[in-house]
Amino acid sequence: MNRRQRWIALCLLGASLTSVLPVSAQETTSFSKQIAAKVDPDAKPLKPLPVSFHYDPAIREERLFDGTLRVRLCLGLDDAEALKGPLVAEVKLIDLSHSHRSHTRFVPIKVDRDVFRGDLASPASAPPPTAGEDRDGYQFQIVRYAHFDLQNLGEEAPLLNPARVYRLFVSLHRKAPLQGPTTLLGQVPYPYYAATSGSTRLDRARQRIVMRTFKEFYYRLNGWRTGEKYPMDCYAYYMWATGFCTVGSQNGRTQLHNLFDKENPYNLGSHIPDLSGKGPIHGDYVRMPGHSFMLLSYDAEQGQVWTMEGNFNSTVEVVVRTVRPSWQVGHLRDRHIVPNLFRVFPDRPRLFPGWGG
Repeated sequence: MNRRQRWIALCLLGASLTSVLPVSAQETTSFSKQIAAKVDPDAKPLKPLPVSFHYDPAIREERLFDGTLRVRLCLGLDDAEALKGPLVAEVKLIDLSHSHRSHTRFVPIKVDRDVFRGDLASPASAPPPTAGEDRDGYQFQIVRYAHFDLQNLGEEAPLLNPARVYRLFVSLHRKAPLQGPTTLLGQVPYPYYAATSGSTRLDRARQRIVMRTFKEFYYRLNGWRTGEKYPMDCYAYYMWATGFCTVGSQNGRTQLHNLFDKENPYNLGSHIPDLSGKGPIHGDYVRMPGHSFMLLSYDAEQGQVWTMEGNFNSTVEVVVRTVRPSWQVGHLRDRHIVPNLFRVFPDRPRLFPGWGG
């Protein structure tokens, strides 16, 4: 077995060991908190591909929600001949506010550019990393940057809505007249988390906040360095995630006493359904005895919240929790965001289906 085969085998083993119970069984079991699944609970195990999600452009871009979500990919093409031809992405999309529903679409992958590194006639400087290893020492010699777009279709109910948080499981197919098991190449390891933007400054700030945390989460899964520096502490993680945009922040770290005070006091966990019914909650702060975390979404059907948490088992995790009425919730408002940091589009109304205007 060569190095690449060993790497793929270890990735598959790591995915199978993420939980003792089958993921599908865990996600239908009553619990107080649980790490979110890193593989599709409804799909059989597939070969992991040398493909990763590219978060940086999604974090930098600033635009109005236009009914689309662009996902960028990085394909390692060294020995992956099948990835060099026309490809189609099979995308399973889950809105975290309705996390037991999903929509699957097949969308074409569009090539942006190819990058060639080093001498293609010589072996790579280091072997492909095994699961959990530091991957900074290995670079694919041929890398293809590409993307695919999910978009609302006029004749259907909207697939995407503004200011929502989504989880995507992605598999790749060879392009063919009909996609199916015979065209399936494998899966992109780990899910992709993304938030859509909205038309207000606060909507835009919330989107940027959680996309920064999604990148950090994804890089830690892969054993990559991001260059970000913060103590591995749940409180410090939230301070880092929001500190670039909050009023009164110091050294890029939020100061909570500048946000939540007599004018805007903490809410209780029991208020989360009402807060979520009125507008977005991703980026909000929650503290409980001995721990704190960031809200991503509230699922009313399950009575659960999706959260992003630093220092959860000494790493960063997306977690699903049963709502506790005693939690203290810091709900972000427009006055918390530094003026002139995000563009405002005054001619566009704020529209949230189900939330009113």
